[in-house]
Order: sequence, then structure tokens, then C-alpha cells
Amino acid sequence: MISVITLFDDLADGVYTLAFRLLRDRHLAEDAVQETFLAILRGRAPYRGDGPLAAWVYRIGYRQTIAINRRRRDIPTETEGLARLDDRTSPPADAAALERELARKLDIAINGLNPTLRAALVLRDIEELPTREVAEILELSESAVKMRLTRARSELRDQLEGDLREAHV
Repeated sequence: MISVITLFDDLADGVYTLAFRLLRDRHLAEDAVQETFLAILRGRAPYRGDGPLAAWVYRIGYRQTIAINRRRRDIPTETEGLARLDDRTSPPADAAALERELARKLDIAINGLNPTLRAALVLRDIEELPTREVAEILELSESAVKMRLTRARSELRDQLEGDLREAHV
């Protein structure tokens, strides 16, 4: 039997990443992690052994994140409050600055995705979970997850290619 402390040590960072990517707020993401592990500790969502333990924890974390998101009243509808991607400042001089700028633009583009697409993308491409586990966490079929991933990646590609075109104009 694995302890809650071990689960926390192994999976809290991943649950936080998922929650932060969906909620876009550090404090709310921390609340989601706390609520996830309190739910596990209190036995509100017992593990039935019908899948990987990590997927069970992520599913609880995802549900807690969605619950927190529903309680929020100040949810941005699109990408309100995010910096514009077509920033026309001079290009960074060194490779590290260029890499940071590209990472910032990718973060903004990911945050601009629909939350259902963002959740699939974060779990599969950032947390690197297998598609089967992502499907279990999001309570979808594997084909539905694959469709969401394709759509999310396509939207990211379109957004980032648009930024590159604008930067060269």
C-alpha cells in the first residue's frame, strides 16, 4: 500500500502543473493540489484499482481544478489580460533570451486554448502521460483525447506561425 505522502511527493508537481495551466493562477493551483490530496486522505474518492494510480490522482486533481474554476467569478473569456503575442520589440541578442521569448509566447498560446484542449495537451505533452491515462483522467475515449490533441496542436501551430509571419513583416 502506497502512502499519501509518497503519492504527494511523486505527483503533486504534476497536479500543480495541470491546475496552473487550467486556472492560470498560482494560488488557485496550490488550492487544487491541496484539495486533491485532502480528498485522497479523507477517502472521498477511493482507489478501485482499475487503472494506474497516477491516473487516479490526476483525475481527482482535474476534478478539483474544474470545481475551483466553476467557483471563480473572474474567469477570462478568451485571453484577457495576457500580453499580446505580436510584441514588436527588437529581437533578443542572445540565444538564451530568444529561448525565453519563445517559451513565453508558447505559454501565452497554450493559455489561450480552450480549457478542454489545454487539459489534454498539458497532460499528454507536458506531463508526458500516455494517451490511455489522459483518457482515463479526462473520462474520455482515447480517440476523443487524440482529436483534442490534434486540435490543440493545430491551434498552437497556427498561433505561433502567425506570430512568426507578423514578426517578419
